[in-house]
This record gives sequence, structure tokens and C-alpha cells, in this order.
Amino acid sequence: MENQVTNNANALRLFFTDEVFVVKDESVEIRLLGNPERVFVPENVSAAEEKETVLKAETIQIPAIKTTQTPKIYPQAPEIPHIVAEPLPEKAFKFLGGNKKSVLILVNDQQHDVSTEQGRELLRKIVKAVDLGTPDFAVLNYANYRGTDYIELQRFFKPVIMLSFGVEIAELKLNLTWQNEIIIHENTKIIFAPNLHHLDSDLTAKKTLWGHLQKIK
Repeated sequence: MENQVTNNANALRLFFTDEVFVVKDESVEIRLLGNPERVFVPENVSAAEEKETVLKAETIQIPAIKTTQTPKIYPQAPEIPHIVAEPLPEKAFKFLGGNKKSVLILVNDQQHDVSTEQGRELLRKIVKAVDLGTPDFAVLNYANYRGTDYIELQRFFKPVIMLSFGVEIAELKLNLTWQNEIIIHENTKIIFAPNLHHLDSDLTAKKTLWGHLQKIK
């Protein structure tokens, strides 16, 4: 059977002889689906992309440094404990008298306990002149305690008056100068004079000493 399908315009006219008209029907309303929204392209998108590109370009990867040597480990020094200095023990002295009135009398004689007979007699006159009895003062022979300074003597005897016969200022490590005047050091009145034995024969020194003794009575 011969094929009936054709797309020839002249042939088609033979079958469709009626006229076809296209009429616009305005009564029919065609609605759109949904509300159309405008699509906005943010202006900063390109700027953000450009900035991101710049940041990525400036980022530099620093390669890790590989050490070729093993780090040295230094041992920690042992902690040194704080040592607190212990106070030195108070030096003890052997002396004559009672020291009730805190009067210290220093003598300096390597051969006698106090001095020669002349020196001892002079000392008796001295203590009597200032109204002192044996219980009131302490007599210390410095010859038995050489190297002892004033601080040690002051710590032990706590003298209010100190009479030094034959013991020099330098031996007591005092930063003072004797000028034939009574020295007031801290709370102590100090008088320096020659050794008792020599003082007994020195009239000028005895007069000077006598004048000082009258001031401390």
C-alpha cells in the first residue's frame, strides 16, 4: 500500500478546503505563575572576589625549618638554700666588782690582775672621789681580752660610764678622737687616761683626770 503521509503544501490543500481564521479572544485572561522577582547581582561580589584573589596571592607559605642538630639540654642548677647567719654568742668576761651602777673600769696590765701597788692605790682614790663602792663598778683587765672591741664590751657590761686606763681608742675600734675632753658615745660617757702605774707619777694627767671625774659625779 502506498504511504499516505505527506507534507506537501499543495497536496494538503486538496484535503483541507475549509478556511481557518485566527481570532483574538480578549475574554480569556492568562495569569503568570508566581510573582516574578528581579535578580540583583551585588556589586560587591566582584570586589570581594577580587579582594580574596589578592589576599590569596599575597599569602606566602614559609617552609618549616628542619633542625639538623639535637637541642642541648642543660641540667638545672641545684637550688642553694638561704643561710641565715646565727648571732654570735655573747662573750663572757671575768671582772672584779658588782657593776650595779654600770660603771666599767678598764685597766691594761699583763703582769698583774689590776696594776702595781701604786696603781691599785691610785684606783682606790679615784673610785672614792666619785662616790663608788666595789659593788657599783666592774674592773676588767683588757690585757686578758685583747682584740675585744667596744661593741662587745657594751653588749656585756652596758656601761653608763667607762674609765679607760691604758687602753687606746684604736684598740676598742672606736671612730673617735680623744682631746682631753669627756666623750659621750651613744649613752656612755668615756674618759681615757694613761695606765694606772704611769698615771700615778704624771701630775698633769692626774689633774686633768680629776677635773673630768668632778663632771660625772
